[in-house]
Amino acid sequence: MRDDVLGEQTVITGPQKPLASVSAPADLVPWPRTQIEDHRLITVVGLHGGAGTSTVAAMLGEQALDAGTGWPVASGWVRPLPRLNVVAVARTHWAGIAAAEDFTQQWISGELNDSRLLGLILMDDAPRLLEWQRRAVKRLLRKAPLGAHIPWVESWRVQPPDFSKPPKRLQKITRKFHQSAEEEEA
Repeated sequence: MRDDVLGEQTVITGPQKPLASVSAPADLVPWPRTQIEDHRLITVVGLHGGAGTSTVAAMLGEQALDAGTGWPVASGWVRPLPRLNVVAVARTHWAGIAAAEDFTQQWISGELNDSRLLGLILMDDAPRLLEWQRRAVKRLLRKAPLGAHIPWVESWRVQPPDFSKPPKRLQKITRKFHQSAEEEEA
């Protein structure tokens, strides 16, 4: 699986926690929250409808939960409540880029501290990205603790992905996100 955006890099890193020097946007509309009682190792959240959360959750395995589009917050009877490890997902079309821009700005300013952001995964919306999309992907992935890009996979249009033997690139991405989540658990 070739990546025309990140090349040989599979995951890039950014700030590990929100930055005190960054303030929330003046016109901030708070990201919606979703109460999650299923406390798995990784919770996957879509930044918009059709982002690819079910695909990414399947890629990350049984230890991952697709939480829809609200920022996941642990709930239930377990005490103390765990801090969820979250992977945010968006497509590379204009709506996905705009949602990822808003989301990363809210996270980096400390507005989304109910759970721990592991990182951001951007999934291609077409076989070939335009130059402005490639620039946006690189910029946005650097605004999250871990950033990964999943290039277009034509076969996923007509059949479900087979993650029993994923390409090496996806194996490396999965391993890196799992390692990050397990470090927090320890």
